[in-house]
Amino acid sequence: MSIPNPASLLSGNKEPLPEVEQIGTITVETLNQYHCTNPDRRLISLFGVVYDVTSSLKSYGPDGAYKEYAGHDITLALSKHKTDEKWLDIFVKMEEKWIKDAKGWSGYFDAKYPVCGKLDRWDEDPEQWPELTKEELEAFEKCVIM
Repeated sequence: MSIPNPASLLSGNKEPLPEVEQIGTITVETLNQYHCTNPDRRLISLFGVVYDVTSSLKSYGPDGAYKEYAGHDITLALSKHKTDEKWLDIFVKMEEKWIKDAKGWSGYFDAKYPVCGKLDRWDEDPEQWPELTKEELEAFEKCVIM
């Protein structure tokens, strides 16, 4: 299965992003409140940048293709194109390739969704985060779901 290039998912349409309420710096627990079934607002975090994805019901709403992502930091999951909830809100040392792959999505989210805040965990030094255990790493490397 071919992994999509994030840039290829952007259409030529360059409409301005909607103005959204800014929330400042939030915790993971606060982010988790903005899940796919939140009727008012849905948020995701990538590298600590919090995006308002409320406008994309088809992707992040209750029946959305990526509903699991809403209300979570998706950095680790997106680095390996995982949609399994077990890889959400996980803050571990990431291999350079994972960082590069996840950063490839930043431009997509920047172009498609307004930024409304930041996640406090990313104020920490990611080099100080623990590494995945051998078992977690094997499971993480296993297969691409997206």
